[in-house]
Amino acid sequence: MSKKYIFLGYPLSPDSPNPPAIPKMELTPFMSLSKGEDANVTAIKVVTHTGTHVDAPCHVIEGGLTLTDFRAEDFIFHHPVVFDLPLPDAAVVMPEHLGAFVDVGREADLVMFRFGYGPVRRSDGMRYSMQCPGFGVESAEFLLANFPNMRALGMDVPSLSCIAHLDRTMQAHHVLLRGELRRFLIIEDMNLDQDLTGLKSVIVAPWFIQDMDGGPAMIIGELQ
Repeated sequence: MSKKYIFLGYPLSPDSPNPPAIPKMELTPFMSLSKGEDANVTAIKVVTHTGTHVDAPCHVIEGGLTLTDFRAEDFIFHHPVVFDLPLPDAAVVMPEHLGAFVDVGREADLVMFRFGYGPVRRSDGMRYSMQCPGFGVESAEFLLANFPNMRALGMDVPSLSCIAHLDRTMQAHHVLLRGELRRFLIIEDMNLDQDLTGLKSVIVAPWFIQDMDGGPAMIIGELQ
């Protein structure tokens, strides 16, 4: 069977819907062929947690690993799984939502949850940014306890946390990323609104900038 490669993220754009605390990226011409200059060059102003991006441990953990502390092999996943978990707006994922996925997920190194928010991203950016479902502390602890090979958690919403209930859910980041020399990635705003049957491996390629707490990333999936 021939291999097929797909993008599991979105291209960065000033129109990308972000969580409310994250400003839109800005693109400014630095040099321009149309002005008679030798090349087109663009200046980019962007917050690290914009669009499809990864969170490194130092995002929320003092002394946690930065992106450039990770090894190359830490960004390659050979046992990815995608679970469909349709939930209403502003729902907080609880352990009882996850029990059915444990048997399949035990061997997974990358676990992705598809809440079905891809169409919402395209049609209603404000709803996508403000009303997405998200994980609380209890569900993050459940994942760690029941998915022993998981090195990364991804989702098709702009944040791991439920934005409408940050007081209850922001600490889920800490649960997943804490620990000395913890090598774990959270991947937010993934493009999972496509046929992922036969997903064999995933490569996560964040911007490789020294000592960053996270950054926009290109995500490539291999189908077979």
